[in-house]
Amino acid sequence: MTNTGTQACQRDVSGSLQTFIVFGSDGTRIWSTADCFPGQGTEVRELTPGQQVQYTIKWSGTMSAPGCTGDRTPIPAGGYTVVGQLGALSSPPAPFTVTG
Repeated sequence: MTNTGTQACQRDVSGSLQTFIVFGSDGTRIWSTADCFPGQGTEVRELTPGQQVQYTIKWSGTMSAPGCTGDRTPIPAGGYTVVGQLGALSSPPAPFTVTG
């Protein structure tokens, strides 16, 4: 996340507002951080113009569904995209490839 404005701002960047979603090449939702391990808490930060906040997430390479229902099966090799969300804000899709 980057403050693209010209003034400092305060933003809640807590885990409860962060969601990362993986989609298959056909647009099918494959996995989300909100399914089995939704974030929690509050983390308000002041961001100066151009300042970035970076987070690392870990993914087991398995599928998931809302409420962590269904089987957590490994995904096959292929092309995917990931979208990051912070509240109502969404990143552009970022493509990546899983190799077997």
